[in-house]
Amino acid sequence: MKRSVFLFLALMMSLTVMCQNVNRTDAKGRRQGVWTDFYPNGQKRYEGQFKNDKCKGTFKYYDQQGNLQATNEFDKSGTKCLNKTYAPNGRLMATGYYVNQKKEGEWKYFDKDSGQLLLSEENKEGKVNGWSKLYNPSTGKLAEETQYVNGKPEGQCRKYSDTGVLQMDCRYHEGQLDGPCRTYYPNTALKEEGQYTEGRKSGEWKTYNEDGDLLTTEVFE
Repeated sequence: MKRSVFLFLALMMSLTVMCQNVNRTDAKGRRQGVWTDFYPNGQKRYEGQFKNDKCKGTFKYYDQQGNLQATNEFDKSGTKCLNKTYAPNGRLMATGYYVNQKKEGEWKYFDKDSGQLLLSEENKEGKVNGWSKLYNPSTGKLAEETQYVNGKPEGQCRKYSDTGVLQMDCRYHEGQLDGPCRTYYPNTALKEEGQYTEGRKSGEWKTYNEDGDLLTTEVFE
């Protein structure tokens, strides 16, 4: 009996010490050591470590059912981390870097069931800058690629068929189709060509058959 009481007291003391070593701040109010938080249902929300108020090592985040939602692997500075986001089935859904809590560099997004790459984007300071590429979820082939500047389409845009053949080649300016545009038949022959201005067809547009013969010419205001 005495031994059982002693073991119980020892366990309680250990738990008390452990609790005292979690979610600590120093005299300057900086977070130190292990930090964790819980949902109202008692499931752990996240766990990780701080040093002088900066994130250290790997942080793990969970949903209310206890499934791992994401991990952030921090570098020594505590301001840059590799994020991996997971579906409830454990498949990787997205991965890329955060710098000062903003997306930076290439991010990739995957189908939660098949694991197939669906989208890749270049980011700078939290906005898409560079190429955004969509992939066919069935074949994995490139379906569309568009250049972005500060989160808006700006520059070249190309769309492809399921077999990877170029279907459309246009340009964007300030988020709208603006500039020369061409569409193509599955055999790569030119189908249509003309100009967009602020998202609308303008000027002369020509349409051809698959043999290259001119079919129609339309003029848009």
